[in-house]
Amino acid sequence: MRRESLNYTPPPWLIERIRLYILRTRWHADLMAQMESHVEARLQTFGFPQERVHYLTVAGTFELPHLCGAIVRRYTWQSGFRQLVRISGPTHIQSNVKLPPFFQGNFDSKLESQFELLSPGEIKYPQPYEPGSSDELPAIIAMGCILRGETEHNRFLAQAVFQTLSELNRDSGIPIILGILTPNTLKQAQERVYQAGDWVAAAFLSWEARLLIP
Repeated sequence: MRRESLNYTPPPWLIERIRLYILRTRWHADLMAQMESHVEARLQTFGFPQERVHYLTVAGTFELPHLCGAIVRRYTWQSGFRQLVRISGPTHIQSNVKLPPFFQGNFDSKLESQFELLSPGEIKYPQPYEPGSSDELPAIIAMGCILRGETEHNRFLAQAVFQTLSELNRDSGIPIILGILTPNTLKQAQERVYQAGDWVAAAFLSWEARLLIP
């Protein structure tokens, strides 16, 4: 049974700022092509410019988190600071040679040590993406298909991929839309490719909802 489509049209101010990354797999190429057609159809209804849509391909569903992570790092890894460490004071020495009992163990020498350690370059650290009023708004749709086989491989694969994408979606500040089908048969998958149009709407709606938080 075909479910109702997500009825949503983004406002013009949002369309002007979104940059959309469509990730797909080489496995199940026919399904991916059908999904893309639904993606493009929905984008056309939005009047979305093609120059801000990027299609990227990996081998299979397991590789989707790798590509998602690479895109996320482009927006979230920021230059931080050059680290400078200064150390000074009495040197604490531990003896590892045989000495008379009086000198064995740890003791504070009368020697004063002072040196600096400077990082060779800027230290970068991850921060959730927080766009300014005119910054672009990246969104990712990860499309794939994990088909049930003769073993439980599909279940373990889906669990690993879904959890990683969920964590990236939660922590990066960038919407990552789950466009991965988990059907029992190819027929079930073909009956669900139309959902790709709704994934597009979900990407836009995610940003609209976030930017309208009071």
